[in-house]
Amino acid sequence: MNACVPQFSDELLLKICEVSDQIDCECPAYLVGLLREVRKFRNYTTNCKVQLPEEIATHEWLAEEALQVEFLLSKIVHEFMRRENLLNEADELDLDKLARRSYQAALRQEKL
Repeated sequence: MNACVPQFSDELLLKICEVSDQIDCECPAYLVGLLREVRKFRNYTTNCKVQLPEEIATHEWLAEEALQVEFLLSKIVHEFMRRENLLNEADELDLDKLARRSYQAALRQEKL
């Protein structure tokens, strides 16, 4: 992958989803869901290349296109986290900030 494209592990994506379930805005969960689905599709096309060698060119093309979509979605998720002030000084997701935001959202829901 390109060095300037942020990397999100599947575990980190799940944490983002968990937190977004507790806040009013579901954008993080939607974005992360899209990113995870694209990854699944890209992995699926890799398996197709093995199972259907006669269609390898098509599946290699699909895998490359899915990779480009994954790059774009990763950049969008990263920028969203930046705009939400959830990144640390190293420009990585700050899990403490994410946890505090989750806690604050839970308190707001409790008051309702």
